[in-house]
Amino acid sequence: MDTYHQRVIRWFIAIAIPLVILGCGGSVHDTAPADPTVVKTQQGQVKGVTVNGVREFLGLRYAAPPTGALRWKPPVVAAAYTTSMYDASHVGSSCVQGTATAPTGSEDCLFINVYVPGTTASTTALPVLFWIHGGGFIVGSGSATDGSALAQKANAIVVTINYRLNALGFLAHPALAAEDPNGASGDYGIMDQTAALAWVQKNIAAFGGDPANVTIFGDSAGGHSVYVQLASPGAAGLFAKAVAMSGGFSRQQETLQQAETDGIGYAKTWGCTDTTSAACLRNLPASALLQGNPVAWYATIDGKVLPSSTSVAFASGQYNRVPVISGFTEDEGTYFVAAAFDAQGNPVTSAGYETAIQNFLGVPAAATAALYPASQFTSPSQALAKATGDYLFTCSEMQDAGNLAKYSPAAYMYRFSDPAPYSVHSLISLLPPTTMNYGAFHSSDLDYWWQLIPSPTANQASLSTAMTTALAGFAHSGNPNSGSTVANWPLYTSATRQTLDFGYPVSNTYDAYTAHQCSYWYGEAPSHGL
Repeated sequence: MDTYHQRVIRWFIAIAIPLVILGCGGSVHDTAPADPTVVKTQQGQVKGVTVNGVREFLGLRYAAPPTGALRWKPPVVAAAYTTSMYDASHVGSSCVQGTATAPTGSEDCLFINVYVPGTTASTTALPVLFWIHGGGFIVGSGSATDGSALAQKANAIVVTINYRLNALGFLAHPALAAEDPNGASGDYGIMDQTAALAWVQKNIAAFGGDPANVTIFGDSAGGHSVYVQLASPGAAGLFAKAVAMSGGFSRQQETLQQAETDGIGYAKTWGCTDTTSAACLRNLPASALLQGNPVAWYATIDGKVLPSSTSVAFASGQYNRVPVISGFTEDEGTYFVAAAFDAQGNPVTSAGYETAIQNFLGVPAAATAALYPASQFTSPSQALAKATGDYLFTCSEMQDAGNLAKYSPAAYMYRFSDPAPYSVHSLISLLPPTTMNYGAFHSSDLDYWWQLIPSPTANQASLSTAMTTALAGFAHSGNPNSGSTVANWPLYTSATRQTLDFGYPVSNTYDAYTAHQCSYWYGEAPSHGL
């Protein structure tokens, strides 16, 4: 052995032996790697699981159970965990939903799920995609959507949440308002969403996330929730960007007085007639509160969570000004018309078309029928579906987008138009068979954003990648074009109204305002500069 190798061996022994001794002695300098599935939150240590290269922390409490005296109260910060290591390997209960005779879920439901890409801690803080589920504020849960694939594809931390639904989440009543320092009631589910955002601000850095780079996104009622969070002073500073998917169906929310009048009526059906005390309401089993409910609940202009309607807030610039993406599907109305008519065995007829327009949409029947003549569609139901989508979703969202574009740092608009989208376990799969051509129906874009199509066609895979890449670019930088190889996504303005079409192919030349008759619905001049 030459002198050089002898010196190397002596050097190695001199270094290695002390290290071994220190290791055997249990020194505080032990170099054993930390368990990446263990994270310390403000409530205590939690242990998640690693599944397919993603660390999942499920069923974490972001607020105390809203039960007993906390029913119909603003959410309260969750207490410290009672065990030294909280089991975060499984999701928590969904919030109460279903029917009075077949309820599901629990009042103890304020849970959050965190999906972290990679099996080890990242060296740089990751952006956060904070999901607010849809379901008309009557059904759904955060755990209904697996965030693993999106977390990996977007290289972002994905957060999903539960929030109170139905009457437990949205009942306004004078007895409840009397208990509130601001005289407000309703919007408890919205307050839950805000509380979950506050939890993210305090805890997400421990998971490797950047609390200064949180993007809220949601579909349908979740998209509407995004608009409400934009307009809510209580959410100021809790998120940096917003994506509202098919959420523009309720631009003018009920006043507190209107909502409380409705609430008194609901309470009477439950046997509670006292408008000065909430004792009767709080003594009811949760399942009883599912009786006699509306087909959907909505946020209320309560003066605290929501000082004015979302449309007024956007038009006046009095909202949380962050970069915004909003959008819609090509055939928003097909599911709703089918659910109301065709799936009930009562499709719209030619003779009853104008009556259906008046009763279903509450708009001038003759003028609307002239603009959407049943003879130009495969059926009167199909014609009504087109008018419904244009009026309640597409043009209303464009109206809000025009106002948001005046004040927000950036605004973008999209359309999803796959004519035969993936539809397993979708909204339309819940309906009995009909002859309706659903097209790109309401919420049919979700599986594409989330990378959840199990065996996509080549076209579906390409479109899904384009959509997720744009969402990831927006989450990382505020610009959906970052890292994208698809057509350039132009900024939206009230003058040009340029809208990106996620279809075959992806295109930036789509004139949504003209295609969806928005000059009729809102009486504005056509777009220019396209």
